[in-house]
Amino acid sequence: MKLIHIKTPQNKFDIEVYYDFIEKSKIKTNKKLFSEMCKTGCKNYNKKYSCPPFSPDFSELIRNKDKEGLFVVLFKCNLNQINSTEYNKMRIANVVMKSKIDKMMRALEKEFNTTFLSTGSCRLCKPCKIILKHPCKHPNERRYSLESTGIDCNALAEDLFGMKLAWYKSKKELEYTCVLCGLLINKKDSQEAINKLNALIEQ
Repeated sequence: MKLIHIKTPQNKFDIEVYYDFIEKSKIKTNKKLFSEMCKTGCKNYNKKYSCPPFSPDFSELIRNKDKEGLFVVLFKCNLNQINSTEYNKMRIANVVMKSKIDKMMRALEKEFNTTFLSTGSCRLCKPCKIILKHPCKHPNERRYSLESTGIDCNALAEDLFGMKLAWYKSKKELEYTCVLCGLLINKKDSQEAINKLNALIEQ
């Protein structure tokens, strides 16, 4: 586990960084289930090119990329470090973590000539061009989230790190919040991915 030290105008806090490689055969997926959950519970369904029903199935994606598995990176922030309301604590942590992890994963995918699965929906355009019935403006930069391809993120976090993902519910205090991504690579490259990630953390 590594630490990233964050300083904002109002807060100082640490982000815990966890990482590990998992073979594709061990990744739990259910594209039909998670697509249906998106359809009934997410405002982005059918409104972003990165989201269901447009996102690919993980098994097809990794087969097309000819990779053995995922190098998974998880950021965790303990919310008692942040001075704000309960909801804003989570929002502040997630905004910082999503920005940091996205930049690191884009750097890693260039190093390994591959792609990564992101945390949450694509945030490159506001609104997504699909709303305007236009083609995607950044098809080469667009990234799908882990869950949009059918990956069970709860199982992924528990299997690799023994950690349960926390979900915000109105008026319920959260101890921590997490974001996670996955880089499509081969197992032989996982140690090099760790070295590259550690170098990015130290920057």
